[in-house]
Formats: sequence, C-alpha cells, structure tokens
Amino acid sequence: MAYPVLPTSEACCGCGACSQVCRWDCISMERDKEGFLYPKVHTEVCKECGLCMRVCPSLKKETAKPHNGTPLHAFAAINPDECVRRESSSGGVFTLLAEQMAEKGGVVFGAAFDKDWNVVHTRTDSKEGLRAFRGSKYVQSETGQTFREAKELLEAGREVLFVGTPCQIMGLRGFLGKPYEGLLAVDFICHGVPSPAVWQWYLKRQARHYAKEHWTAWLRYWLRPLSLIRRVEFRNKEKGWKQYHFVLRVSQARQDMVYHKNPYMRAFLKDVDLRPSCHHCFAKGGSSGSDITLADFWNVHRVVDGFDDDGGTSLVLVNTERGARVFDALECRKQEVVFQDAIQYNRAWAASYPANPDRCTFFEEYRNCFDSFIT
Repeated sequence: MAYPVLPTSEACCGCGACSQVCRWDCISMERDKEGFLYPKVHTEVCKECGLCMRVCPSLKKETAKPHNGTPLHAFAAINPDECVRRESSSGGVFTLLAEQMAEKGGVVFGAAFDKDWNVVHTRTDSKEGLRAFRGSKYVQSETGQTFREAKELLEAGREVLFVGTPCQIMGLRGFLGKPYEGLLAVDFICHGVPSPAVWQWYLKRQARHYAKEHWTAWLRYWLRPLSLIRRVEFRNKEKGWKQYHFVLRVSQARQDMVYHKNPYMRAFLKDVDLRPSCHHCFAKGGSSGSDITLADFWNVHRVVDGFDDDGGTSLVLVNTERGARVFDALECRKQEVVFQDAIQYNRAWAASYPANPDRCTFFEEYRNCFDSFIT
C-alpha cells in the first residue's frame, strides 16, 4: 500500500478523525495560511495501514445514511427553565439533553472557549460544566483527542453525548467504526465554520482598540492581548431572539451590537471567511448519522401557534429511534410539526452556501482592510 492520500483542502472538513485513529500518531493537524486545520502525514513514521482513509468522512461520503436523510419526527421545543433559555441560542433543548445525560452518569462532549478564546471540544460529567457548552460559537472548533476519549468511555460502558457540526459527527461515526448503544450523537444545522485565525485577529483588534484608549491596559495588552477579553456572546437575546446581539466585553468596556451590524458576524454571514469544504458540504440533508439535529426554528409563527414569544424556539429533528427515546423523555414544551413546513426556513439543512467572490481576496488582505469587505 502507498502512503495515504487524504482529501484536498477543498474537500477536507478538518474533523480530525484521521489524526486520532492513527495508532502511531503519524498524522498531525496543522494550520494553513487561512487558519484552518488540515492533516499532515509524517511519511517517515507512517505504516501505510490505511486506517486514516477508512475513517475519513470526505472519502466515504456514502456512509452513515440510516434514514435516507428524512427525520422520523420534527418538533418545535422550548426549555421551561427561562434562565437556561436566555443563555441558549434558541430554545435551550441542548441543555435538557445534556442534563439528562449527566444525571444518568454519562459524559457530555461539546465546544467551549479555552483561556485564549479558541473554540475547542472538551468534556464534562457535571451539570455545572454544561454552561460552557451553551450558546453558539461561530468559529471552527478543534476536536483534539475527543474522539479517542469518547471511544474509551463507550468501551468502558459509559454513556456519551457528543455534540458537533454534521461533518464532525460523521467523522466521529467513522472513527468509532461500529454503532454504540451508549452514544447519543447530536448535530445542528450548520451555515459553515469561520476561520479561527480571523476570530483571533478580530479579538486582538478589539483589545488593541481598548488599550489605545486606556493607557493602564497597555502593559496587559503587550504581555497577553487576549487577557483583556472578559466575555463573548455571539447570540445575546436580551433584546430579542430574532434580532440577537453580538456582545463582547473588553476589560471594563462592553460592546453590544445587533448581529448584522457587527463586523465579525457580517463577515460570517457574507461567507467570506468559511472553510473551503463548507461551500460544498458532504454532510447535508441528514447524512451525518446524528440521532438528533438541533436548530433555530426561524419563522416558527408560520408553522405552529403559541411558540413565538421572541425568546427563542428550537427546531428538533429526531433522526433515529435512539434519538426518539431520548427526546420523548425530556420534560419540555414541544409540538410536533410537519418536517417540510419547518425546514423551508432552514435552507442550510440541505444546501451549502456558495463562496463569496471576494473570499480569496479577503484572506489575502483582511488584516489591512477588514471593514471594506463587509460593508
């Protein structure tokens, strides 16, 4: 067998399954000039076993389609805990699923910020630890070694909830190689994942602006710029779910801006900083193999009455019998809806967004003229 031929940068989703499955650790995930992670094969230690190619979701797009893409059920749902719902992007259903798993002694894997505001996958087995996973994070997360950790726990008889993008769930399924009764795989309807490099640059830009106006912050800025960042909320709903705000606290200053006026969110929504594979995603249409898919139930008032109070409503797509059993056990406000009626307001379930014609130019020049690309 020849050395492994992994997908091109246009096809690779960066899930990390290939790196984590390698028994000899001869594949590392390294960033390209746009800030996205890609596998690098160290041929001097490669054993040419082919495991990496067997688990790669991009190379095996035909896998994990247990229900032909159409969910078993679709629901509008709301968490009855208003505090949790306010901190959640939509209706707070993920927290209900995660709390149920923690109460049973299981482990929850999700995306959280690290100390430098990178988005990374990590795990918790406590209700207190779930807060870090709550809320959307519009940055591609690093899975690290979490596929390995999840498999070890499943092999030991522990139950696991793993939430991620559809391509990450597809990568996890391929990595595991077989179904596990103890796994609850949850994904969400994904617009695409922005560059971690653009995110880090944006935060440092905001920290620098603050430090210029407050001389006492200069020393902290030069020693560690991101130490000035205190809080990030991509989806603050204090002023409503439909017109959510991006909130950033830099030291003592609070920046609060409706999402479509915030520069970082505008770049994301204009599709200038997404990963190349997001523009022709292979994990659309319910093909990821997830048990449950979550999303904002946009235009819920046009589909079902009584769920539109502008506090956030979740669209829940139940894809498998395992997912149905788990969701049925949740104590929440829910109403089954016709799938075709609900999905018409979430086009990203089935289709990828095309790349912005200015994408390449943006990555070449965003550090010098960021605002000109998003006006």
